[in-house]
Amino acid sequence: MNLDQIIEGCRVGDRRSQQQLFSRFYNYAMTIARRYMGSRDLAEEIVSDAFFKAFTKINLYEGSMPFQPWLRRIVINTAIDRLRSNIAEKLALDSLVQTEPYEDSTIIADLTREQIWAMLDNLPPGYRAVFNLAVVDGYTHEEVAETLGITIGASKSNLSRARQYLRRLLRNEFEFFE
Repeated sequence: MNLDQIIEGCRVGDRRSQQQLFSRFYNYAMTIARRYMGSRDLAEEIVSDAFFKAFTKINLYEGSMPFQPWLRRIVINTAIDRLRSNIAEKLALDSLVQTEPYEDSTIIADLTREQIWAMLDNLPPGYRAVFNLAVVDGYTHEEVAETLGITIGASKSNLSRARQYLRRLLRNEFEFFE
């Protein structure tokens, strides 16, 4: 069955179509959720919740846009909702830290996906959410602030602090990284 047929089956509640859609996009959704959640178990919960939302809202999907970005938005929003509910207090706006990006990317280019995920997993949830939205998903600070329910200043501050935190992790991992 092609994707349009699968989606039509999902619209009428066909379990087989839902299973096919889930199987076809599970890895894609898992990759997104994994970046945000910091653990595979939490990411699996997010993927399950996101697919449940997708199946219940499939009638809102218009075929004029590709399905993958529509699902991506659902996965990201599901992860952000979970993070928002788990973050007890937002980080203070005091002292924006200005840092310069590291220009030599040879060390970073040699990192494996697992090493990068491990470093992102070590970020506090608020930093990880802002970093993923701004750096990985290309949101503006205004969009990050609106999505997370924080101020633009908090978005900028959290992104700066996330970058600092990642630099510290790199320095600890690679003694010669300066």
